[in-house]
Amino acid sequence: MQKKDFKLENSIYDEAMLKIAIKDFEWFDIKYSKSVLTIFWNSTEEIEEIFNELMNYTLWIQNETI
Repeated sequence: MQKKDFKLENSIYDEAMLKIAIKDFEWFDIKYSKSVLTIFWNSTEEIEEIFNELMNYTLWIQNETI
């Protein structure tokens, strides 16, 4: 199992929307605390893809609620 931390900019990603996105990505092991998102998965390359998809989805949720 691999692990990677990502420091997030709070001015870009709304914490409430991020928590919704993490819940929707329930099949992945993702944790969020104090502006740091941690993803656990089998390979580092896939962690990057999961991160990109999660951030895109988070921004989509934010845009839909405006």
